[in-house]
Amino acid sequence: MFISSPVPILRVAVSFRGGDDGQIATTVSEMTELLLSSRWPKKANDTLWRDALMTCLRSQQDEKKAKRARKAFVRAARGANITAKH
Repeated sequence: MFISSPVPILRVAVSFRGGDDGQIATTVSEMTELLLSSRWPKKANDTLWRDALMTCLRSQQDEKKAKRARKAFVRAARGANITAKH
């Protein structure tokens, strides 16, 4: 979907509702893809999700911003009641 981002992050694992095995993200691109996946619960005016997506998109090639993107991703996951292990 996106150009693969070589920007690594500290591993974060998310488990979606429905008891699946979950997903692991190790790059900013992988977090972006999870945010845009059909499995991520979308709700109107979800500012945490929007902030996480925009932060991830801005961080695609910037290692200095990757830590901020990861924090925003974890906040969005928790806001959507997605288990995030980090």
